[in-house]
Amino acid sequence: MNVVLIFDENQKCTTGLYIYKELKKMGINVKVTTSDKIKNDIKSTDDLVLAIDDSNHYILDIEFYPKAIWLIDTHLSFICDKVMAECFDFVFVAQKDAAEKLKNKIPCVYWLPLAGDVEYHGKKNVPIKYDISFIGNLGWGKRRIILSELINRYPNNYIGHAECEKIGEIYSASKIVVNYSIKNDINMRIFEAMCAGSLLITNQINNGLDEIFVIGNELITYNNTLEDLIDKINYYLKHESEREKIAKNGFEKVINFHTYYHRVKFILNQIERNKKTMLCIKSNKKVKVLKLKLKLNEIVLFITRGIITRLEKVQVYLWLALRSLKILKF
Repeated sequence: MNVVLIFDENQKCTTGLYIYKELKKMGINVKVTTSDKIKNDIKSTDDLVLAIDDSNHYILDIEFYPKAIWLIDTHLSFICDKVMAECFDFVFVAQKDAAEKLKNKIPCVYWLPLAGDVEYHGKKNVPIKYDISFIGNLGWGKRRIILSELINRYPNNYIGHAECEKIGEIYSASKIVVNYSIKNDINMRIFEAMCAGSLLITNQINNGLDEIFVIGNELITYNNTLEDLIDKINYYLKHESEREKIAKNGFEKVINFHTYYHRVKFILNQIERNKKTMLCIKSNKKVKVLKLKLKLNEIVLFITRGIITRLEKVQVYLWLALRSLKILKF
Protein backbone atom coordinates (compact mmCIF):
# COMPACT_ATOMS: atom_id res chain seq x y z
CA MET A 1 0.00 0.00 0.00
CA ASN A 2 1.23 3.50 -0.88
CA VAL A 3 0.09 6.40 1.27
CA VAL A 4 0.72 10.09 0.64
CA LEU A 5 0.80 11.79 4.04
CA ILE A 6 0.23 15.55 4.29
CA PHE A 7 1.61 17.32 7.35
CA ASP A 8 4.33 19.76 8.33
CA GLU A 9 7.25 17.47 9.17
CA ASN A 10 9.24 20.46 10.44
CA GLN A 11 7.03 20.49 13.53
CA LYS A 12 8.52 18.32 16.27
CA CYS A 13 6.44 15.54 17.82
CA THR A 14 3.32 16.39 15.87
CA THR A 15 0.39 14.03 15.34
CA GLY A 16 1.50 13.61 11.73
CA LEU A 17 4.82 12.19 12.92
CA TYR A 18 3.11 9.64 15.17
CA ILE A 19 0.89 8.53 12.28
CA TYR A 20 3.89 8.32 9.96
CA LYS A 21 5.71 6.05 12.39
CA GLU A 22 2.76 3.68 12.77
CA LEU A 23 2.20 3.45 9.03
CA LYS A 24 5.86 2.56 8.53
CA LYS A 25 5.69 -0.11 11.26
CA MET A 26 2.82 -1.71 9.34
CA GLY A 27 5.03 -2.01 6.29
CA ILE A 28 3.19 0.68 4.34
CA ASN A 29 5.07 2.86 1.88
CA VAL A 30 4.71 6.45 3.07
CA LYS A 31 5.52 9.63 1.19
CA VAL A 32 5.36 12.89 3.16
CA THR A 33 4.40 16.08 1.37
CA THR A 34 2.56 19.38 1.88
CA SER A 35 -0.66 20.70 0.44
CA ASP A 36 1.16 23.03 -1.97
CA LYS A 37 3.48 20.29 -3.28
CA ILE A 38 1.09 17.37 -3.53
CA LYS A 39 0.19 17.89 -7.20
CA ASN A 40 3.81 17.19 -8.13
CA ASP A 41 4.31 14.41 -5.59
CA ILE A 42 1.20 12.29 -6.13
CA LYS A 43 1.44 9.31 -8.51
CA SER A 44 -1.05 6.96 -10.15
CA THR A 45 0.34 4.13 -8.01
CA ASP A 46 -0.64 5.85 -4.76
CA ASP A 47 -3.57 4.32 -2.87
CA LEU A 48 -4.51 6.98 -0.33
CA VAL A 49 -4.00 10.64 0.46
CA LEU A 50 -4.13 11.22 4.21
CA ALA A 51 -3.84 14.74 5.65
CA ILE A 52 -3.12 15.25 9.36
CA ASP A 53 -4.14 18.59 10.84
CA ASP A 54 -1.05 20.71 11.51
CA SER A 55 -2.89 24.04 12.03
CA ASN A 56 -2.48 25.02 8.37
CA HIS A 57 -5.63 25.64 6.35
CA TYR A 58 -5.95 24.99 2.63
CA ILE A 59 -8.24 23.79 -0.12
CA LEU A 60 -6.94 20.49 -1.50
CA ASP A 61 -7.40 20.87 -5.25
CA ILE A 62 -6.46 17.46 -6.67
CA GLU A 63 -8.22 14.79 -8.75
CA PHE A 64 -7.67 11.77 -6.54
CA TYR A 65 -9.73 9.23 -4.60
CA PRO A 66 -9.80 8.50 -1.71
CA LYS A 67 -8.69 11.59 0.20
CA ALA A 68 -8.93 11.64 4.01
CA ILE A 69 -8.13 14.14 6.73
CA TRP A 70 -7.85 13.95 10.52
CA LEU A 71 -8.92 17.29 11.99
CA ILE A 72 -7.38 17.99 15.40
CA ASP A 73 -7.92 21.61 16.45
CA THR A 74 -11.57 22.20 15.57
CA HIS A 75 -12.12 23.66 19.04
CA LEU A 76 -9.80 26.50 18.02
CA SER A 77 -10.50 26.95 14.31
CA PHE A 78 -13.77 25.25 13.35
CA ILE A 79 -14.88 27.99 10.95
CA CYS A 80 -11.81 27.25 8.81
CA ASP A 81 -11.71 23.50 9.35
CA LYS A 82 -15.29 23.00 8.13
CA VAL A 83 -14.44 24.65 4.80
CA MET A 84 -11.24 22.66 4.37
CA ALA A 85 -13.09 19.42 5.15
CA GLU A 86 -15.33 19.82 2.10
CA CYS A 87 -12.40 18.82 -0.14
CA PHE A 88 -12.04 15.36 1.41
CA ASP A 89 -13.91 12.10 0.95
CA PHE A 90 -13.35 10.88 4.52
CA VAL A 91 -13.12 13.17 7.53
CA PHE A 92 -11.91 12.04 10.96
CA VAL A 93 -12.36 14.54 13.80
CA ALA A 94 -10.63 14.51 17.20
CA GLN A 95 -13.43 16.40 18.97
CA LYS A 96 -16.87 14.80 19.15
CA ASP A 97 -18.93 18.01 19.03
CA ALA A 98 -17.23 19.10 15.80
CA ALA A 99 -17.72 15.65 14.27
CA GLU A 100 -21.45 15.89 14.96
CA LYS A 101 -21.65 19.30 13.29
CA LEU A 102 -19.74 18.12 10.20
CA LYS A 103 -21.96 15.06 9.76
CA ASN A 104 -24.70 17.40 8.56
CA LYS A 105 -22.49 18.59 5.65
CA ILE A 106 -20.16 15.73 4.73
CA PRO A 107 -21.16 12.09 4.10
CA CYS A 108 -18.26 10.17 5.72
CA VAL A 109 -17.37 11.74 9.09
CA TYR A 110 -16.02 9.85 12.10
CA TRP A 111 -15.21 10.88 15.64
CA LEU A 112 -11.62 9.80 16.29
CA PRO A 113 -10.04 11.08 19.53
CA LEU A 114 -6.33 11.71 19.92
CA ALA A 115 -4.03 9.08 21.42
CA GLY A 116 -0.71 8.32 23.08
CA ASP A 117 2.53 7.39 21.37
CA VAL A 118 4.18 4.56 23.28
CA GLU A 119 7.70 5.58 22.25
CA TYR A 120 7.36 9.23 23.29
CA HIS A 121 4.74 9.05 26.02
CA GLY A 122 4.99 5.50 27.34
CA LYS A 123 5.87 4.64 30.92
CA LYS A 124 9.58 5.03 31.67
CA ASN A 125 11.56 3.32 34.41
CA VAL A 126 12.47 6.48 36.31
CA PRO A 127 12.17 7.46 39.99
CA ILE A 128 9.30 9.71 41.09
CA LYS A 129 10.50 13.33 41.25
CA TYR A 130 7.40 15.52 41.05
CA ASP A 131 4.15 15.78 42.98
CA ILE A 132 2.41 17.35 40.02
CA SER A 133 3.29 18.18 36.43
CA PHE A 134 1.87 19.93 33.40
CA ILE A 135 3.76 20.21 30.12
CA GLY A 136 2.62 22.92 27.76
CA ASN A 137 1.87 26.57 27.34
CA LEU A 138 0.41 28.27 30.40
CA GLY A 139 -1.71 30.37 28.07
CA TRP A 140 -3.86 33.18 29.40
CA GLY A 141 -7.19 33.47 31.15
CA LYS A 142 -8.33 30.94 33.72
CA ARG A 143 -5.77 28.28 32.76
CA ARG A 144 -2.86 30.61 33.50
CA ILE A 145 -4.40 31.65 36.81
CA ILE A 146 -4.87 28.03 37.92
CA LEU A 147 -1.41 26.89 36.83
CA SER A 148 0.26 29.91 38.43
CA GLU A 149 -1.42 29.04 41.71
CA LEU A 150 -0.31 25.43 41.45
CA ILE A 151 3.29 26.55 40.93
CA ASN A 152 3.08 28.57 44.16
CA ARG A 153 1.32 25.88 46.20
CA TYR A 154 3.29 22.82 45.05
CA PRO A 155 6.99 23.69 44.77
CA ASN A 156 7.84 20.09 43.86
CA ASN A 157 6.36 20.48 40.38
CA TYR A 158 7.21 20.45 36.70
CA ILE A 159 4.92 23.01 35.07
CA GLY A 160 5.94 24.60 31.80
CA HIS A 161 7.58 23.69 28.51
CA ALA A 162 9.74 20.65 27.83
CA GLU A 163 11.34 18.96 24.85
CA CYS A 164 8.74 16.67 23.35
CA GLU A 165 11.11 13.70 23.67
CA LYS A 166 11.03 14.26 27.44
CA ILE A 167 7.25 14.15 27.90
CA GLY A 168 7.07 10.46 28.77
CA GLU A 169 10.00 10.71 31.17
CA ILE A 170 8.60 13.74 33.03
CA TYR A 171 5.09 12.32 33.32
CA SER A 172 6.46 8.94 34.41
CA ALA A 173 8.34 10.77 37.19
CA SER A 174 5.14 12.50 38.37
CA LYS A 175 2.61 11.34 40.92
CA ILE A 176 -0.12 13.43 39.28
CA VAL A 177 -0.51 15.10 35.90
CA VAL A 178 -2.86 18.06 35.87
CA ASN A 179 -4.82 19.00 32.76
CA TYR A 180 -6.86 22.06 31.89
CA SER A 181 -8.84 21.77 28.69
CA ILE A 182 -9.14 25.13 26.93
CA LYS A 183 -12.47 24.73 25.14
CA ASN A 184 -14.05 21.47 26.24
CA ASP A 185 -11.56 19.58 24.06
CA ILE A 186 -10.17 16.11 24.76
CA ASN A 187 -6.56 17.13 24.27
CA MET A 188 -3.28 15.26 23.79
CA ARG A 189 -2.21 15.71 27.42
CA ILE A 190 -4.99 13.39 28.58
CA PHE A 191 -3.60 10.46 26.62
CA GLU A 192 0.05 11.37 27.16
CA ALA A 193 -0.32 11.44 30.95
CA MET A 194 -2.20 8.16 31.14
CA CYS A 195 0.17 6.49 28.67
CA ALA A 196 3.01 7.33 31.08
CA GLY A 197 1.21 5.60 33.94
CA SER A 198 0.52 8.70 36.04
CA LEU A 199 -2.75 9.73 37.63
CA LEU A 200 -4.52 12.25 35.43
CA ILE A 201 -6.65 14.95 37.06
CA THR A 202 -8.46 16.98 34.42
CA ASN A 203 -11.22 19.55 34.43
CA GLN A 204 -14.67 18.29 33.48
CA ILE A 205 -15.07 17.82 29.73
CA ASN A 206 -18.54 17.27 28.32
CA ASN A 207 -17.46 16.16 24.89
CA GLY A 208 -17.34 12.37 25.02
CA LEU A 209 -14.68 11.90 27.70
CA ASP A 210 -16.94 9.58 29.68
CA GLU A 211 -17.44 7.46 26.54
CA ILE A 212 -13.69 6.82 26.32
CA PHE A 213 -12.76 6.48 29.99
CA VAL A 214 -14.45 5.54 33.24
CA ILE A 215 -14.37 8.69 35.37
CA GLY A 216 -13.20 7.92 38.90
CA ASN A 217 -11.77 4.56 37.88
CA GLU A 218 -9.29 5.47 35.15
CA LEU A 219 -8.90 9.21 35.69
CA ILE A 220 -10.16 11.95 38.01
CA THR A 221 -12.03 15.12 37.10
CA TYR A 222 -12.48 18.38 38.99
CA ASN A 223 -15.30 20.90 38.58
CA ASN A 224 -13.24 23.58 36.79
CA THR A 225 -12.48 25.48 39.99
CA LEU A 226 -9.10 25.91 41.65
CA GLU A 227 -10.56 24.92 45.03
CA ASP A 228 -11.81 21.57 43.80
CA LEU A 229 -8.58 20.88 41.92
CA ILE A 230 -6.48 21.55 45.04
CA ASP A 231 -8.76 19.30 47.11
CA LYS A 232 -8.33 16.48 44.57
CA ILE A 233 -4.56 16.93 44.33
CA ASN A 234 -4.15 16.92 48.12
CA TYR A 235 -6.36 13.86 48.51
CA TYR A 236 -4.51 11.75 45.94
CA LEU A 237 -1.08 12.86 47.10
CA LYS A 238 -1.99 11.47 50.53
CA HIS A 239 -3.70 8.28 49.31
CA GLU A 240 -0.93 6.58 47.36
CA SER A 241 -2.50 3.16 46.85
CA GLU A 242 -5.74 4.66 45.55
CA ARG A 243 -3.80 7.00 43.27
CA GLU A 244 -1.70 4.21 41.83
CA LYS A 245 -4.70 1.94 41.26
CA ILE A 246 -6.52 4.56 39.19
CA ALA A 247 -3.32 5.42 37.33
CA LYS A 248 -2.78 1.73 36.49
CA ASN A 249 -6.33 1.38 35.20
CA GLY A 250 -5.90 4.44 33.01
CA PHE A 251 -2.55 3.23 31.72
CA GLU A 252 -3.97 -0.13 30.71
CA LYS A 253 -6.93 1.47 28.95
CA VAL A 254 -4.70 3.74 26.85
CA ILE A 255 -2.15 1.04 26.00
CA ASN A 256 -4.88 -1.38 24.91
CA PHE A 257 -7.23 0.98 23.09
CA HIS A 258 -5.86 4.50 22.62
CA THR A 259 -2.45 4.50 20.95
CA TYR A 260 -1.71 5.87 17.50
CA TYR A 261 -1.53 2.29 16.25
CA HIS A 262 -5.21 1.94 17.12
CA ARG A 263 -5.99 5.24 15.37
CA VAL A 264 -4.20 4.26 12.15
CA LYS A 265 -6.00 0.91 12.11
CA PHE A 266 -9.34 2.66 12.52
CA ILE A 267 -8.64 5.11 9.70
CA LEU A 268 -7.51 2.43 7.25
CA ASN A 269 -10.35 0.06 8.16
CA GLN A 270 -13.07 2.70 7.73
CA ILE A 271 -11.71 3.82 4.37
CA GLU A 272 -11.37 0.26 3.08
CA ARG A 273 -14.86 -0.63 4.28
CA ASN A 274 -16.58 2.37 2.71
CA LYS A 275 -14.51 3.56 -0.25
CA LYS A 276 -16.40 1.47 -2.81
CA THR A 277 -19.75 2.90 -1.79
CA MET A 278 -18.63 6.51 -1.46
CA LEU A 279 -18.70 8.97 -4.32
CA CYS A 280 -15.46 10.80 -5.03
CA ILE A 281 -15.56 14.46 -4.04
CA LYS A 282 -14.22 16.19 -7.12
CA SER A 283 -11.48 18.67 -6.41
CA ASN A 284 -12.91 21.14 -8.92
CA LYS A 285 -16.15 21.32 -6.98
CA LYS A 286 -16.51 25.01 -6.06
CA VAL A 287 -12.75 25.35 -5.57
CA LYS A 288 -12.69 29.10 -6.15
CA VAL A 289 -15.67 29.61 -3.88
CA LEU A 290 -14.12 27.46 -1.15
CA LYS A 291 -10.79 29.27 -1.36
CA LEU A 292 -12.53 32.63 -0.99
CA LYS A 293 -14.66 31.38 1.87
CA LEU A 294 -11.61 29.98 3.64
CA LYS A 295 -9.72 33.25 3.27
CA LEU A 296 -12.61 35.24 4.73
CA ASN A 297 -12.98 32.81 7.63
CA GLU A 298 -9.25 33.03 8.36
CA ILE A 299 -9.60 36.80 8.68
CA VAL A 300 -12.55 36.39 11.06
CA LEU A 301 -10.60 33.81 13.08
CA PHE A 302 -7.55 36.09 13.33
CA ILE A 303 -9.63 39.00 14.62
CA THR A 304 -11.60 36.82 17.04
CA ARG A 305 -8.47 35.26 18.48
CA GLY A 306 -6.92 38.67 18.99
CA ILE A 307 -9.94 39.92 20.92
CA ILE A 308 -10.14 36.78 23.07
CA THR A 309 -6.44 36.89 23.92
CA ARG A 310 -6.68 40.52 25.01
CA LEU A 311 -9.68 39.76 27.23
CA GLU A 312 -7.88 36.80 28.78
CA LYS A 313 -4.82 38.95 29.51
CA VAL A 314 -7.03 41.52 31.23
CA GLN A 315 -8.50 38.69 33.32
CA VAL A 316 -5.04 37.61 34.46
CA TYR A 317 -3.86 41.16 35.21
CA LEU A 318 -7.02 41.82 37.24
CA TRP A 319 -6.46 38.61 39.19
CA LEU A 320 -2.86 39.61 39.92
CA ALA A 321 -3.97 43.03 41.13
CA LEU A 322 -6.67 41.63 43.41
CA ARG A 323 -4.30 39.02 44.75
CA SER A 324 -1.60 41.57 45.55
CA LEU A 325 -4.20 43.60 47.45
CA LYS A 326 -5.17 40.42 49.32
CA ILE A 327 -8.75 40.78 48.16
CA LEU A 328 -8.51 37.23 46.80
CA LYS A 329 -7.42 34.29 48.94
CA PHE A 330 -5.80 32.64 45.94
